[in-house]
Amino acid sequence: MAQPAHALEFRVIRLCKPNLHTALPLRFNLTEDLTADYVDLGGGALPSADLLSSAAGSSFADRVQLSDAMDASGLDGYMEVPQSFGTIYLGETFCSYVSLGNCTDLGVTLVGIKAELQTERAKAVLFDNTTSPLPVMLPSGRHDFIIKHDVKEIGAHTLVCSTVYTAADGERKYLPRYFKFVANNPLSVRTKTRVVGDDIFMEACVDNATKGPLMLEYVRFDAAAAFTATPLDVREAMPAEDPSTNPWGAYINSVQMIAPNSGAANFLYHLRRAAAPGIRKIDVGSAALGKLEIKWRGPMGEVGRLQTQQIMGAPTARKEVELKLLSLPARIMLEQPFEAVLTVQSNVERRVGPLLLHLAPPLGADAQNAQKASDGNLLVQGVRSVVVDELAPFGEQQVRMVLLPVASGVQRITGVTLVDEREGKPYDSLLPTDLLVQSH
Repeated sequence: MAQPAHALEFRVIRLCKPNLHTALPLRFNLTEDLTADYVDLGGGALPSADLLSSAAGSSFADRVQLSDAMDASGLDGYMEVPQSFGTIYLGETFCSYVSLGNCTDLGVTLVGIKAELQTERAKAVLFDNTTSPLPVMLPSGRHDFIIKHDVKEIGAHTLVCSTVYTAADGERKYLPRYFKFVANNPLSVRTKTRVVGDDIFMEACVDNATKGPLMLEYVRFDAAAAFTATPLDVREAMPAEDPSTNPWGAYINSVQMIAPNSGAANFLYHLRRAAAPGIRKIDVGSAALGKLEIKWRGPMGEVGRLQTQQIMGAPTARKEVELKLLSLPARIMLEQPFEAVLTVQSNVERRVGPLLLHLAPPLGADAQNAQKASDGNLLVQGVRSVVVDELAPFGEQQVRMVLLPVASGVQRITGVTLVDEREGKPYDSLLPTDLLVQSH
């Protein structure tokens, strides 16, 4: 009998979770289900008495009677091992059982085994005993081992199993075997950011790209050093259900399930600038905001974990110098002066100024009303123009302005502008701000 070219051969089996075995659905049987109607079974002969008696006790109506509600699910209590390689997704753990066997009647010696997983970007060694090879492998003998690897890339993967051994005739031989599979993306993550002042609201939409449901264990946003993130969950604002009336209610509400085939879950985060020393104030619109980390489980408990790349804020046009209203009194009374605190913020890496903060008179106002702000119902107490000293790079200064309300109701502050003192170059103007003036 001719010996094969190689005495050794690899066998690889993917280790994955078993599936629930589903019983076959009830099917129509002509010989049993229509016997009572005396259907001709062929040859013109009527069914025998024995057949009639046996069919009477196992009619279709009797067989569809459910003795237990679980019988309707089709699950018979058995588990079955997948009969194919199946689909592997990014973030899951690839686990395989590798067996190297001697398929000849001659022994081999000094068997070195190596298993590595190759992708387009990287190569990972999963098993290697070439530094201390097996002394001998007898006929029909084998060496088994298990390899594991966290799938971190999508696309083509190649499992390379190789062995170097000494054949019975003393020849040193090398045997490589290649096993290829493709890792798919289980999730699609879409983000949307909205800048509101110095804060950012980020919405993350997690889509299920698999054919089975996924249970999210957690979705965590790891903010960059310049920010702090607070998750906003509408379920936390809803009244809690009484556990005594529905003990499963709290658990069911806490489980986040994503339906298969493009099912989605949405998450909202509020990002603020970190108030830590040494962190430079940056453009919140175009900065790196952080990363999303997602952990989930598949239908049979398979664990998957993913981390996105850095999420960038949407680029926004940033002013060189910004003028903002920092604070107002909680209560403003008629004909009682109050203080408005403004902040002048530099967003450039050079010195700016000196600047001039000017409160223009309302449109159509005459010289006698030159001290009126907004629509004429707020008077400025003191000078109308304030000089702001030169600002350091990314520096800021506060300016205090005293106003006197002369009419009650909703009033508006407008016409506050910031210009360069020497050149008159306009930098920014205060957004119109409404306030409530109380009469008593």
